[in-house]
Amino acid sequence: MSQDTLLSYSDTRTKQAISRKKAEEKIHGHIRLQSAEELIKRVDTGFGQKARAPFQAVVEGVQNAADAIDKAREALLQSTGSDDYDAQILVTIDVLDKSRGEIRLTIQDNGIGIPKGKVATIARVGGTGTIEYKASRSQQGIGWKAAAIYANQSTGKPMEIISKTFSERKAHRHLYDYGKGKVTKLVEEPYEGEFPEHGTRMTITLIGNYSRAKANIMEFIKRMAAIHPYITFTLKENGTVVRYEKRAEKGIPLPVPVPPHPNSVDIGQLKDMLAIQAKERSISLSGFLKRNFCRIGDKSIKDLLERAPLLMYFDERGIFAGDIINRVCQSTKLKELKKDPEKANKYLQHLVKDVQIDYDFVTALVTKGRLNPNTNIRALSNEELKRFFGLNGDALIPKPIFTKKTTVGMILNDETKVRLLAETLRSMSFPAPPTDSLMPIPKETLIQGFTTIYRPEKHVYVERNPTSTKGKPVQVQVLGMYGGEIPADLKDQEKIIRIANCTPLIYEFGSDIITQTAKDIDWSIYKLGRKGQLPQAPVIFVVHVTSPQLKYLGVAKQAVGADDVIAQEIKFALQAVSRELRKHVNLLQKSKQSGKARKYLEKHAMVVADSMHKILKVNRGLRPPGPGDKAPPPGGGRAA
Repeated sequence: MSQDTLLSYSDTRTKQAISRKKAEEKIHGHIRLQSAEELIKRVDTGFGQKARAPFQAVVEGVQNAADAIDKAREALLQSTGSDDYDAQILVTIDVLDKSRGEIRLTIQDNGIGIPKGKVATIARVGGTGTIEYKASRSQQGIGWKAAAIYANQSTGKPMEIISKTFSERKAHRHLYDYGKGKVTKLVEEPYEGEFPEHGTRMTITLIGNYSRAKANIMEFIKRMAAIHPYITFTLKENGTVVRYEKRAEKGIPLPVPVPPHPNSVDIGQLKDMLAIQAKERSISLSGFLKRNFCRIGDKSIKDLLERAPLLMYFDERGIFAGDIINRVCQSTKLKELKKDPEKANKYLQHLVKDVQIDYDFVTALVTKGRLNPNTNIRALSNEELKRFFGLNGDALIPKPIFTKKTTVGMILNDETKVRLLAETLRSMSFPAPPTDSLMPIPKETLIQGFTTIYRPEKHVYVERNPTSTKGKPVQVQVLGMYGGEIPADLKDQEKIIRIANCTPLIYEFGSDIITQTAKDIDWSIYKLGRKGQLPQAPVIFVVHVTSPQLKYLGVAKQAVGADDVIAQEIKFALQAVSRELRKHVNLLQKSKQSGKARKYLEKHAMVVADSMHKILKVNRGLRPPGPGDKAPPPGGGRAA
């Protein structure tokens, strides 16, 4: 090949390389961090429909207001020993331009307030919700900032925040604009008008169909008032005032933040926790686990150091130990054969034949009830795990990868160790997480709040004991109300009142795990309807689920996501309430049948009397002589 040809070939390759680089840069140009404003356009935050936008804005604002009041209660309790005060939430809605659908929404509370120096953080970063590991109304989601961004982009008008804390001498006013893809502070000044001793007032102007959103907004406020009778709720809309006065002094228990449970940790979360700890100080693995997780003690640390090599052994041989144990636990056939060890053993050899296990030992675990659909790898101790897979000696098991001398820094710099630590924590059994982080509605509060509004003739309350799911505590409460002023022709959305962390859920009714669980119940057993449908009787079920970092289907937080444990708890609670309501329905039916019999006898009383007269041969209207009566005088006449 000539020199010229080589140069020409080289030039061509260079041009191709430059062209390829430009093409790749163009393709990779979309990889960037999206802002909250961009996410709102792409994610269902509840502001995609004009009929729903006003409702979603009210929900976000009222949630934050109720949380602010609970924080004020907490501060009051710590400083005075009492958490009761004249808590108020005021929602004001004014339709400014009906043809355009322009609405001004103001939500004011007398909660804890926002310090002047924190307003900018809230306006720029997001809502006023919590990131603590405890139940909260405004956890997750983009929150009030989504409402503010939508409002600003739909009308061009900024968000106004007026706030004051108890310790601040004067209220302060702020205006923020979300136009042009950035957050701009327009005003920060003292507020000269009247304002509560502490609290926050937020105002936005948005475009929405208020006439269609009005019914849902009013229903949401009514249900919030039922759940929070220790707060006065006032709704002012275009001159009309709806007010729910404070009816109780006792508020919802104030949840306490707790560290995450070790069973719930994932690799990314664990790596972040390790990085934060390493930045502060690289301490031992034992110290890190005790400091950053709940329910971990010295015995748990010892078991973890022994468990990790077992998982390494399974990984090296491509054995999916957790899946194999689940296969045994979830087997319906094996459960049916648990009383016949010989048949169970034989079926077990058919069920698990791809991996060598100790069939006799596993059969014994099944017959003793140690392995059932509610258990998994966590049900087995380290010694039982060894015996399950026939590991009688320790020769094949790797040396411990974690020791008492292992530090946070040594784990953080090794991706394999981070992954192994997360998997080990998830595979072990720890005590159930504490329930201090929950916010159940007090029994008296829930009953009084809803029965005074819906006025049933019979109500039944059931509260399930707290349990855990994916390492998080969870509790379910159900109130059933029957008859009285409850009509029989309720819409489906009115038959099941869904509440999550003390916040009513109105939209996405059919997608919610609460609704789906209710439809799976055979209501004919309880004389309340049919299977596959919601109850057909004049009955309302109030279902409340509380849990830290509760899983929702979307950032709009209007439906609880699927979870087997939560679904099971809801089902058990609904069934328990329905059993008691069935007793009431039976009494009503007996009373109705007795009433029919009485009406029938009353209608045909004369015929019965005539028949009795002919049979007994007595005068009508006179009873026949009894055994204790005196004989009539001679001649059959009356005695003188």
